[in-house]
Amino acid sequence: MSAPIIFLDFDDVLAETRAPRLAALRGALSVEGVEFSDDSFDDACLGLSFAGAARAAIRVANITGRAADETTIELAALRAARAFGESTARGIPLARGASDFVRGSAGVARLGIVTRAPRRDVDLVLSFSGLADSFECVVSAEDYTGQEPASDPFDIAIGRMARGQPVTIGGGIALVASLNAVAAARAARLHPIVVGPVSPALAFAGDGYLTSLQGATVANLMRLAAGAGVR
Repeated sequence: MSAPIIFLDFDDVLAETRAPRLAALRGALSVEGVEFSDDSFDDACLGLSFAGAARAAIRVANITGRAADETTIELAALRAARAFGESTARGIPLARGASDFVRGSAGVARLGIVTRAPRRDVDLVLSFSGLADSFECVVSAEDYTGQEPASDPFDIAIGRMARGQPVTIGGGIALVASLNAVAAARAARLHPIVVGPVSPALAFAGDGYLTSLQGATVANLMRLAAGAGVR
């Protein structure tokens, strides 16, 4: 039997990025007079690239005109990415239980990271944590610039894994922490399992829910994906 495939989102599954991402996006858009609430960020912006998150925040704020044009959005995304990169360089903690889960699962499952975070930030956190060798592939913001959310980032990751060993489509798991990531995982025929202190609506949006990765194992993730219950 082949090893199961498990993809982790970098944001709020592997690393605690919500606060610095929120601050980075808010600062970048405030220059254009765009304001949004924490709840709007959680509902509309999580799981997207900085450009996608900027578009979502502008849409939620019902902003039109220059602040909503693509040039402004791209510039805001660059400012947000730069601010987030500075936070990453100062150090972003891993999510609770993430390190033990990755180290314990690397020999049992095929692990990958699928994220809309910039690759340099992912690599920096992996380097600091010593987890880089645990992942078979990393798909980041630079690998896909199309419509969001979409299955494409997961499809790219599955394709990369298939180069080394055949992949069974439809049985993989995606550990996610946003509605956008749930939608993308489902579109790729993966089982989304939501992780972290999230809203009830998000907790029940996936095929299972974990309050954290503390104590999680590949076996209990497979049971969740099969509909055996919620932990």
